[in-house]
Amino acid sequence: MTMVHIATKAISRKAGQSAVASAAYRAGDVLDDAKYGKTHDYSKKSGVMSSDIVLPFSLKALGVSVDRETLWNSAEAAETRSDSRVAREWLINLPYELDEYDRHQLAINFAQKLCDDMDVIADVCIHRPVMKLPFDPNVPPSSKYLREGEENPDPRNFHAHILVTTRAPTIGPNKTLAFDPKLKTPFEWSNKKRKAHDLPSSMQEIKRIREMWVDTANKVLAQHHLPLMDARSYKDQGLDQQPTIKMGVEATAMERRGITTEKGNTNRAIKARNKLVADNHIKQEADNERRIKQYRDGLAWATEKNARLPGSIGGTKRRADFTKQLSGSSEPHITYCTEQNNRTAIRVDDTKRCVEDAKSGIAWAAKRCENLPKWINGTDERSQKAKYRVEHSKQWVTANTKRATDSESIAQDIHQGIAERARPAPSPFDDDARRARAARLDRQEGRIDRDTRANRYEDERIFEYAERMKLHLAMRLIQRHREAMAINWAQGETAADAPDKFDQRQVALLSEFAQRHGIEDHDKAVEFTAHLRQVAKRFDHTLVENNKAIIKLLRDPNAEREQYLALTKHFTDFRDNIDQKRAAFNSSIIDKLGGSAGEVGRMTRDTMSSFSYIEELMDYINQDNCPAEARKAAREHLADTLDKTCQQFKLALRDVNSLPTTQRKSYSEAIKATLETFTEQYGKELSESQHKAIQSGLESYRHQVNKTHSPSRGFSP
Repeated sequence: MTMVHIATKAISRKAGQSAVASAAYRAGDVLDDAKYGKTHDYSKKSGVMSSDIVLPFSLKALGVSVDRETLWNSAEAAETRSDSRVAREWLINLPYELDEYDRHQLAINFAQKLCDDMDVIADVCIHRPVMKLPFDPNVPPSSKYLREGEENPDPRNFHAHILVTTRAPTIGPNKTLAFDPKLKTPFEWSNKKRKAHDLPSSMQEIKRIREMWVDTANKVLAQHHLPLMDARSYKDQGLDQQPTIKMGVEATAMERRGITTEKGNTNRAIKARNKLVADNHIKQEADNERRIKQYRDGLAWATEKNARLPGSIGGTKRRADFTKQLSGSSEPHITYCTEQNNRTAIRVDDTKRCVEDAKSGIAWAAKRCENLPKWINGTDERSQKAKYRVEHSKQWVTANTKRATDSESIAQDIHQGIAERARPAPSPFDDDARRARAARLDRQEGRIDRDTRANRYEDERIFEYAERMKLHLAMRLIQRHREAMAINWAQGETAADAPDKFDQRQVALLSEFAQRHGIEDHDKAVEFTAHLRQVAKRFDHTLVENNKAIIKLLRDPNAEREQYLALTKHFTDFRDNIDQKRAAFNSSIIDKLGGSAGEVGRMTRDTMSSFSYIEELMDYINQDNCPAEARKAAREHLADTLDKTCQQFKLALRDVNSLPTTQRKSYSEAIKATLETFTEQYGKELSESQHKAIQSGLESYRHQVNKTHSPSRGFSP
């Protein structure tokens, strides 16, 4: 979790402070103080990364501009009391995980919110930790070298001093800036006056601004997938952690010089106690996880056994019932078998009798067949008579069959003629026939009317559905940035938590689509419903057919996201592989360069490994067998890599001279040689802003070199 630090204090004349002097010191600038007749020159102050004047939007809209010297002299002139608060400072700790550009934008955005919320003007100055060279006994004492036993400040301590006015600005003649002596901002009121105006106390107001800072920073951290801030105290978070006490400037300086202080000892004891509690908590969590796993395994085993138990009981019961059934049905089977045995004996006796009867029948048949040849050959008188009767019968049957056939054909002809004569002829003036024809036509017309009404209803239903779908698509398009439509990364929301919302890539695609077709998110000239209907009319057949991918995205973001991830998974795996190879190469050259050298060393090593990294990306883009979406993602990653490498050149060149002497030479030579090769290979592909970034780094490097070699203007020892 990123550390949360925001503090405020008043710049007061009672404490002998001046708004002009405070602004000059924080900006590292030269300002003339009109009230005290002094010139505050802090131009040699190191560690100032940027300084900007931020106006509320109400003044920006009027085209008002003001410089630092005029602003704070005007603020001083508006105060008449000797103990007046002439300014207020808000000190915020900027996340070191962000790069310089993102830190600057974050500070400016928060200052803009302060200006609009409190109606003040802000002077934003971003400082970086000033790292000194290691202690050298052979070098005369200097602010550039550490004292003996002294330590450098925390290299992550990037912070912003936001100096705001205590009075609301007003516009004088010719758009000149002025402050109303009678118009103090409500934040500077006493708690009694705030209560009289139904305003919360100063402490509650500070907590509100603290939450506003955390929300502003978390939106940026979420975009870079970094740990988020938490404004709650350890107690509210449910953590058994004790907060450290504030050291102060004097105690911090003494601790850096190696002098132990009571506050330092207290904080070290608190940190040791917190570490012990955290270690015990981790150990306890591990023990709890182990016990929970054992309980879950035991519960799973018992559940499985219990699930099998009803089946085992049922099987045992079925086997018992079957055994009982077998034992109960064995007696009828025995009785049946006994009866079958008795019947078999009876059948044997019957068979024997049948055999005897067959034998006697065979003897009778043999005796009867002795005279059969004579009868067959027709040698006796009976045979001759039988043949005559047979021939006569055949002739009689043939004649009767012919007569029956002739009678049937005649009868059929007679019946057909009678039926034709009995049928009445159709009449064209028959009312029944006319009514039948009319009824048939009515039925046909009714069926046609029913089909027409059904088709019309179906067409209207489809048209209404299409209109509702157009309004739905238009609503999702123009409200794609809203919290209800887009994934809220600042609140820790993910695509898995809100699958129906748009992610950042999808919002960018929809914004490009809306810009290309001239679709405004909100038309102030018309009412919202009318504007929604105007956008819905744009979704005609041609637009839908030519932008099917966008329509699919509007209807189902999760399906489009899964399809995109599936198509780009090939490149994601490839990118992870080359990232691992790049990290291994960067680690292998640390010893050759003389050490890690902190953030400057990391950026230098990244620039040295950028050549092979970019070449592999280009080879991947030129492969025709890769999906088109994967190659598009590779082209976008290549553009980001080139831009990031240019920024790394800029920052490394700016800070390389702050490295210790043992590392400065090796890293300076490495980054200069790498830059020369980089510009030769990719100079034509870089944009104007990228060239400017590299040129800015080179100018800063030359300035630091000239400043190091130039003679000192102070007194020599």
